[in-house]
Amino acid sequence: MLKYADFNVPGGTLTVVTDSAATGDRGKRSYGAVIAATYRGLDDAIERIEGYDAPVRAPLDPVAAAIGRYCDGELLALDEISVRQRGGPYQCEVWLHMRMIRPGTVDSYGELARRSGRPRAFRAVGTACSSNLIALIVPCHRVVASNGLGGYGYGLQVKRALLDHEGAAY
Repeated sequence: MLKYADFNVPGGTLTVVTDSAATGDRGKRSYGAVIAATYRGLDDAIERIEGYDAPVRAPLDPVAAAIGRYCDGELLALDEISVRQRGGPYQCEVWLHMRMIRPGTVDSYGELARRSGRPRAFRAVGTACSSNLIALIVPCHRVVASNGLGGYGYGLQVKRALLDHEGAAY
C-alpha cells in the first residue's frame, strides 16, 4: 500500500510517498521504504512512480520524525530513512554514493563519477541526479558543477535553501 504526506522543509513543501511492501537501502521499516519525494506535489510523484495505485494520505510518523529533526538542525537524521528507487545499475551506484555526501558538504559531478567507479561519466552522474525520484533524502542538491552551483530540477532557489540550511559552502 502506498501512503504519502507533505512536509514543510527548506525550499518548500516536500511530498513523500512510501510503499509499505518495499524494502529499501536501510532495510525494512514500519513504513516500508520511501519511493518518491518531490517538491512538485502528489501528482508529480504519481507520474514519476507509474505503475502503482494512488497513495493515501497518512502521517508517516518515523519519516516525519526524521524530517522534523533534519529541519531542526540534526542534519544526519535523513540517513535513517530507508529508500528504494528503480534504475539501472550505474544510476543505483550513483544514488548510493550520493547518500554518502555528508550534510554541509558538496561534491562535484566529476568527483561523484570518480567515486562511483567511472571517472569520465560526469554526464551520466548528471542524468542520475535528474532522474532521482527521492529529493532531499537522496541528496542530489549536494552535487554541484566544478565551476559553480550547477542546476537543480526543482530550481536553484530550492537548492540554495537546502545548502544554506546545511551550512554548505558552494
